[in-house]
Amino acid sequence: MAARQTVEYANVGQPQTVKVFGIMHIVLGAYGVLATVLAIIGMLGINLFALMPMTAGTSAQFEQQAAMQSELMPVSIISIIITIATTVFILMGGILMLKRRRSGLRWSNRYAWTSLAGKVFNAGVAILYTIPMMKEMTSGMGSPGMPGGMEGVMIGSMIFGIVITCLYPILTLVLLNRPKTKEWFAAQPE
Repeated sequence: MAARQTVEYANVGQPQTVKVFGIMHIVLGAYGVLATVLAIIGMLGINLFALMPMTAGTSAQFEQQAAMQSELMPVSIISIIITIATTVFILMGGILMLKRRRSGLRWSNRYAWTSLAGKVFNAGVAILYTIPMMKEMTSGMGSPGMPGGMEGVMIGSMIFGIVITCLYPILTLVLLNRPKTKEWFAAQPE
């Protein structure tokens, strides 16, 4: 009973956002590890859909995608480096927050700023390279432009995706840097 009271006393004043964001950081960090592995597999040109039956159309599509991936290789490497850094930062932030360490805030802020910078980079790549390449790829398939408004769907989904994925890092910056939460972090061991 005394041990339980000591633990409860140690948690007095801990903002709930610290625990919630600590858990969320670890969950999203695990997703980041999976996304990084899949991105590396894709960058290496390993076809995860090799079991699909190949037709003349899918074969041509795979060849065009492979050509596009090789053109985007330098950009893909930079994107993967950003993803690895973001994943390390979010995992460190989550672990340190759950351990109630002061540096959990610093790692969380690193994650948030790196994540936002990565999204700006990826949006620029999409606008400057990916969408024009997709236009070229679909025009090579015999259509004068992206068929059926596909260009609008791509641009709309890109914008929607960027907005949605920016929400969590922005919430991290806003909620974990509130004055009372920062005071709590400052009182914790390094």
